[in-house]
Amino acid sequence: MQSIVAKGKTIKEAVQTGVELLEVTKRDVHIEVLQNPAKGFLKIGSKEAVVRLTLLSEQDEPSVKTKKRTSPPPDESQAEITDWLAQAESFFDKVDVERVEVSREPVKTLRPASDRELLERNGAVWVENGRLMMEPGTHKLPIVTIPKEITLYKNQKPVEAKTFILSANDSYRLAINDEVKETEWSISIDKNKLKAYLEVNPGYKITRTIQDTEPASHLTLTFKEEKQMTLTLTEQEIKAEMQEKSILQNIDQIELMKAVRNLEPATYTIARGVAPTDGRDGWLELKVDTHVKEGVHEDEHGKVDFRETKVFPNIETGDILGIVHPPEEGTSGYSVFSESIPPGPVYPVILRLGKGVKLIGDQVVAKEFGRPHIEERGQLVKITIMPKLLHNGDVSLESGNISFFGDVEITGEVHHGMKIEAQGNVVIAKNISGSVCNASGSISVKGNVISSDLSAGQNNMVTSKLSMLVVVLKQDIDRIIAVITQLINSPGFKSTDFAKGGMQPLVRILMEKKFSDFLPRAKKYVQLVKEGRAQLDDERWEETAEQISALFLTLSARPMSLNIFTHLSQKLGALQEEIGLFDESKSTISVQNVLNSRIHAGGNLYIEGESCVNSRIHAGGYMTIIGTLRGGEAYAEKGMYVGGTGAESGTPTNLSVPANAVIKIGTALEGTVLKIGNRKRVLTEDHFAVTASINAKGQIILR
Repeated sequence: MQSIVAKGKTIKEAVQTGVELLEVTKRDVHIEVLQNPAKGFLKIGSKEAVVRLTLLSEQDEPSVKTKKRTSPPPDESQAEITDWLAQAESFFDKVDVERVEVSREPVKTLRPASDRELLERNGAVWVENGRLMMEPGTHKLPIVTIPKEITLYKNQKPVEAKTFILSANDSYRLAINDEVKETEWSISIDKNKLKAYLEVNPGYKITRTIQDTEPASHLTLTFKEEKQMTLTLTEQEIKAEMQEKSILQNIDQIELMKAVRNLEPATYTIARGVAPTDGRDGWLELKVDTHVKEGVHEDEHGKVDFRETKVFPNIETGDILGIVHPPEEGTSGYSVFSESIPPGPVYPVILRLGKGVKLIGDQVVAKEFGRPHIEERGQLVKITIMPKLLHNGDVSLESGNISFFGDVEITGEVHHGMKIEAQGNVVIAKNISGSVCNASGSISVKGNVISSDLSAGQNNMVTSKLSMLVVVLKQDIDRIIAVITQLINSPGFKSTDFAKGGMQPLVRILMEKKFSDFLPRAKKYVQLVKEGRAQLDDERWEETAEQISALFLTLSARPMSLNIFTHLSQKLGALQEEIGLFDESKSTISVQNVLNSRIHAGGNLYIEGESCVNSRIHAGGYMTIIGTLRGGEAYAEKGMYVGGTGAESGTPTNLSVPANAVIKIGTALEGTVLKIGNRKRVLTEDHFAVTASINAKGQIILR
């Protein structure tokens, strides 16, 4: 016997599904109801109608008939089935099945009984096709949380609360809020007025849709959104704003087209001015080589003599040292507003011609034989011819001390108690013992330095001694000018005797009462200029000394005015500026061996012999000691290398550099003292090929 189980929303629908599958009519099957339909609660526990259809056929009857069977005609049997189905459907029509989900899909897995019981107890709320649905619970009412993008209406009035308790007696409606942002843009100008920028932030439209949800006792409403970029900016709007800002020329049309088409935020350069072309300050074109040449000399035996490494240039009388070029003006530019932008100012070269030099037209010419010496700072250039003094033989009591404005070369030795001063370079062919040697340039001793003082580039000439006095005197005179200006501008000054008798009495009173330290300084300045006249290559030193003496140190009936003091201040300022030209880094010292001496080099210091013993040595640049350093102190501004340090006798040997410099030692004996910055370390054992420096923690480390 063939049978089939069919399902449907109702028994009638299930039967119809079954007979269609069997491709028979209802009168050809036996119908058995296996499960009656039920609507459940909130779709939970709902049931479909289930029937079994069995196909009827003649073969199902008994094969042997003892009695003719009387059966109702086919029409009567069909009528009975139809009446039974009508009665069943009449029963189910009384049940509200509006909320029962209609589906021909297989039966879905139902929620656990505990979930159903919880929803029945606490109530349920869900979203279906954008509508808010709810069922109150037996003990609680359902709760909904509303995001800012969604508005909940209760009885046609918006709910302000973010979390809301629903009730069965009210009507609810949901509304979603779309978002629209307009295109934002602005035009700005750079500080130099050379570029105009257009900053564009395209707008957008966000479309939101409320999402359907499953039932829950506490539901947070959700939504999905789609964002579409929009750009409402037009080229006409941009040009109208540019015209409003007076940006009329040099417009970049390509950038404008990009700005009205690009949907990404961006900044465009929509107009450009032209920057002015800078000119050139006046300059001195040198026609001679003024640099000291470095090199080594190899004799016929192939031996290199490192003492012959410097070659100083010399010129003849009448040689052209350089040509003075005037400044060259730049060209103007224009802004995005079409305004003219002038170039920066240019300045002429300021020449300070020292001894042995004169200016003929635009040419600087040597008046005598010697070494050209040029110092520059900014537009200020000082040119001097350094003559050369060649002293054959020794410097002794017989020859006397040497003080020379220029280079000095000594072919012999420097004996005990002698003194050499040079406004240039000094070369000593042999030893210097128990003597003093000061030079504004470099010092080269091809022999040994014994119990002597050598200084190159610091406090070694009259100008160095005058430098501090110039600074202080100018400050004092500027203060005197300020006080005098304040007094003569006061209302009561004209009624005093000072106004009638001139400034001399007023200046004397100021010197006694307010500036008592000024007169001793002025006297010292005048005395130093007088004593060092032969070594001063600029006449302004003597001019300022004479003026100071006339104004402050002598009684004179010469009338005074405020302009006299102002002029004196300007001269002192120019001398102060000139002193600043000197570059000590060029003042190097190179010697062989050193014993019990003091050496100060403004630049690098080279000790090329076997030892430096019990001496105090200082270098403003880098220090190189090929041999050993035994005892004493060594300081180098830019670092040092020493072949060997320390003494087996325990004599302290101190090496110092700033915190950013490095000490390198070939062999460092126990007891060597290293000082880097403000850190100090004493070696407790011998070290070889060591490099000492400061690490990130401020500690001295050895590598």
